[in-house]
Amino acid sequence: MARAMRRSLKTPLPDDVSKVIAGCWNRRTSYDPTGWSTMNPAWGQCAVTALVVQDLFGGVVLRGFVNGIEHYWNRLPNESEVDLTRAQFPEIRDVAAVVPVSREFILASPSTSGRYQDLRRRVLRRVPNAQPQVVAVSKS
Repeated sequence: MARAMRRSLKTPLPDDVSKVIAGCWNRRTSYDPTGWSTMNPAWGQCAVTALVVQDLFGGVVLRGFVNGIEHYWNRLPNESEVDLTRAQFPEIRDVAAVVPVSREFILASPSTSGRYQDLRRRVLRRVPNAQPQVVAVSKS
């Protein structure tokens, strides 16, 4: 069964990878570790999650403001949008100022870069045959 699972995750679908990524979130990968909890594990995970999704599937990272809070998600090469951390918002009343952003923009913060490297490492360990579309970029 484990072998079949690994084979099925070789080129994971967004639904598959969302479960893997969610299983890798923790307080250390959250932008707001004091606000993070197991009751809302997606809290503060948007930027690093969007980068990992881009690593695996390519596409563009989008930034907008959801209910006035900065938020990141993905537009895949097939133009579909994927937001694996949407659940952090109990209710979405407003989405504004949506623009594509570069990896360099997101990774300019050393804290975000470290959280991204941590989440990426954890995800790729659980999807060992993954072939990232994007090479990790870190600020040194």
